[in-house]
Amino acid sequence: MGKDKFIWCRNCDAVHHVTHFDKAPIYSFVAGEVEESPADDWRAFMKRHEGHRLEPLEPLTEKCFPDASVFDPMSVGYVEVTNGQDRILLRQVRKSIYEPLSFELVAGRLIDQGVTVGIQDNPIKKEMKYHFEWSAEPLQDDKIDLFIELYREVVKEIKPEEIELSGFSFDDANVSFGLPEPRVVELLMLKCVVYFRSNELLDIRKFIDSHIKGCDVMALVMRRQIILDRPAA
Repeated sequence: MGKDKFIWCRNCDAVHHVTHFDKAPIYSFVAGEVEESPADDWRAFMKRHEGHRLEPLEPLTEKCFPDASVFDPMSVGYVEVTNGQDRILLRQVRKSIYEPLSFELVAGRLIDQGVTVGIQDNPIKKEMKYHFEWSAEPLQDDKIDLFIELYREVVKEIKPEEIELSGFSFDDANVSFGLPEPRVVELLMLKCVVYFRSNELLDIRKFIDSHIKGCDVMALVMRRQIILDRPAA
């Protein structure tokens, strides 16, 4: 679960995220010059809450961003933690891009509904239209749609744990990409034999082989289904 650590002040319900950035200096502009000021966030937190009841918190889940990207510095994230007895939900927020992250206790819980596996329908169609545009006999839209439907059928039988991770989405923290196994490609090609001519099959195989790595259009989409369950107001 990583090395994230938190300190919870039971008197104030304040939470400090312990990181190696705690002693990072603060930079500010003064009279057109950049000034560096020393900082120690952990020590400052401990000083503010001296004499209070403090408890360490350990993460129970990975941090998740139900409605945003992990790469957006302003995204609101959630993580479940524990003090050894209670299960607690923390919300990660940032008031502005110039301020550090802060964590606050909120009511609710994260429900992990598992991972779904799918394909990149629209990117595949767009790339196939471009790829076959220069072919002597370009694939028509109906055949491209048929290929996508056959791929979708094959992927329905794949379990998430069987997929080799190949990349992550920059837009959605809950999405990652995976490489279909060679047997998946072979099964797809077998299904295509029924509907495509031999020259089309050769072109389709070339398309698959050139667009199956990393996060390319033939890579599988694995979506982690996390629900934020908050009590009704």
